[in-house]
Amino acid sequence: MSPLAATARRQARRRAVRRLGAPLAVLVLALARAPLGAQMPLTHTDDAAPVASGALRLTVTNGWKRYDQRFGNGMMTDLGADLAADSLGPAQMPRLAPIQTSLRTLSGSPTTRLSLGQLGVKSDARVVTTAFALEYGVTRRLSVGVLVPFLQTRRTIQLHVSGDTSHANVGYVPIGTRSTAAATNAAAVAAYAAAAASLQARITSCQQNPNGSGCAAVTADPTGAAAAVAQAQSFAGAVSALGTTAATAIVAPRDNSRLATAIEAQRAALNQQLQQYLGAGAGVSTSVFYATNDFSYLDLNGRDGVPGLLQSSLGGGLDSLHTTERMYIGDVAVGAQYLLLDHFAHDSVAIPRVQMRVVVGGLVRFATSLPDSGRNLADIPTGEGAGAEVRSALDVVSGRFGATVAGRYTRSFSRTVEASLVGDPDAPWPYPVFGPRQRRAGDVIGLDVTPRYFVSGWLSLNAHYGLEHIGATTWSATDVQDSCADCLAYASPLPGPTETARTAQRLGLGARMSSVDSYARGQAAFPIEVSITHLETVTGGLALPKDTRDQIQVRIFYQLRRAR
Repeated sequence: MSPLAATARRQARRRAVRRLGAPLAVLVLALARAPLGAQMPLTHTDDAAPVASGALRLTVTNGWKRYDQRFGNGMMTDLGADLAADSLGPAQMPRLAPIQTSLRTLSGSPTTRLSLGQLGVKSDARVVTTAFALEYGVTRRLSVGVLVPFLQTRRTIQLHVSGDTSHANVGYVPIGTRSTAAATNAAAVAAYAAAAASLQARITSCQQNPNGSGCAAVTADPTGAAAAVAQAQSFAGAVSALGTTAATAIVAPRDNSRLATAIEAQRAALNQQLQQYLGAGAGVSTSVFYATNDFSYLDLNGRDGVPGLLQSSLGGGLDSLHTTERMYIGDVAVGAQYLLLDHFAHDSVAIPRVQMRVVVGGLVRFATSLPDSGRNLADIPTGEGAGAEVRSALDVVSGRFGATVAGRYTRSFSRTVEASLVGDPDAPWPYPVFGPRQRRAGDVIGLDVTPRYFVSGWLSLNAHYGLEHIGATTWSATDVQDSCADCLAYASPLPGPTETARTAQRLGLGARMSSVDSYARGQAAFPIEVSITHLETVTGGLALPKDTRDQIQVRIFYQLRRAR
């Protein structure tokens, strides 16, 4: 074939490619957040390749991230470990603390711990990100673009609840039984309050007339009589805390448990004291209400529109713990990049021994993702909201060897989310008092190095190393007294945000097939690039996911107008 015929054929192929239509996107997304986020730039495969003047560049990236563990203090922890509990109680749901205090009074033991049973949680997470972006070459050096990411998140939750009497001393009161429970407790409160009032009246009467009827025992031991009054009043108040209305009688001591035995022993001793000072018939026969059924998965989560403990006032209106799968749009971004240095060959002349190019750029991110909600303990956030990023990349090629070194700095802006207003909003079990609060994700500094070996002019094999530093999340301050007046008594176990800065390192391998540079020099008919990458997080700060990532990226170019 003659040179003229070959040139004509190549030009015909180019015209055919241009008639395929304008494509979309650029920018690689990855899938991480501390502690459990979904959207983040992944720069391991970003390079310094410019967009030609008058051209559009389409990048479509599919990424899959999976993890079932987090980094801990020198060891790995299961993803569900933060939600699991040996004894489900006030440590997870602080609104149970007043009931635990009442149980200590009723049992006469200051060390009694409220336990609904053992909660085992197994969990794993998957995030699929599909990113579309469109870049346009304004000049040979300047290009602008837009990014639109879509995310599919799935977190599986497998619960095992052991709420039998060997694990639990408190049970859940079903909605249909709460009126009975409330009436039983109310009767006990009234009976012991009446006994305390009767004994107090006798003490007062005997102080005025020591020889009066029934005064012998009181005048013989006035201190004991006064103590019996106080204990009866305290007992009545403790029973009242268990709930005397259908709206408040949600949990109850478990029958046939050690706690129930201790409560009955304490009640019998109190009755004996009351009978000592008020006579043989003064004992109170009404006891507290005891739950008869084991605490179960359905009691925790609810079912068919019937709320469980998490959705009750004691749970604070938390969402149920179950497998969730969602699809969202992430945070849309617009940006620009500038080719600062270009020592790459772009025509058929001899290729320099060392080729080098540098781009700098930035983007502005808009808060189009779904805001977080602290009520959902297991959901995966889809973005950090609005923010800005600056980045730079350096490509170096010499013979069959090359490398890309890319750096970035990301700063997020404050975003209003529904979060706990008391204590640490990022706690696995936050204090269940929720409202709007300003959250700002920590600054991110990333450095990525990608050595390349060029098997041919089209194919390269890549290694990847990434270092990422993530700053601590900051929260707007709240007034605990305004948010929850009765929370002040439990402020000591509710510290403020405790998240600190964390650093992660990632390693990976990949391959890339690209005809972009060859096409620019007239040595290829189609400008297309396909890359495959596998990454693993090998070290990480506390609570960062131990994830693996796989992604496929396709970039296609379309010459919209003649280059100038």
